[in-house]
Amino acid sequence: MTGAAARLAAVKLAAASVAALIVLAGPAEACQCYPWSRDDVVARADVLVEGTVAVVTRVQRGQSQATIDVSRQEKGTPVTSITVLTPDSPASCGVDFRVAQRVVLAAVRDGPVWRTNLCMALALRPLPFIPNR
Repeated sequence: MTGAAARLAAVKLAAASVAALIVLAGPAEACQCYPWSRDDVVARADVLVEGTVAVVTRVQRGQSQATIDVSRQEKGTPVTSITVLTPDSPASCGVDFRVAQRVVLAAVRDGPVWRTNLCMALALRPLPFIPNR
């Protein structure tokens, strides 16, 4: 193989390798939420509770599970605690639960499990206090 042919073969191999990496990597994940109002989330949710995060675990690839001890319930069948699944990263719309954190939680029933996400959580946040000037 001549020097020019060897360089061309090396360039083709490098281009094929980069193309394979791009295809294998897939698209980057980013959470994009529809601007739901609190009323929208309450209407869509099967349960709405306030409580304290008791346990957080990673249960499977891409999913975290949190158990919340319920102190107040606004919607749904009465519960004293609820365990929910959420994507394990805010980039994929997961809620970043932390033990002892106080939360207001909306969740939907998905067969035997409860699910929630960052979009639902953001809509439930109280509006920031802005003093009159």
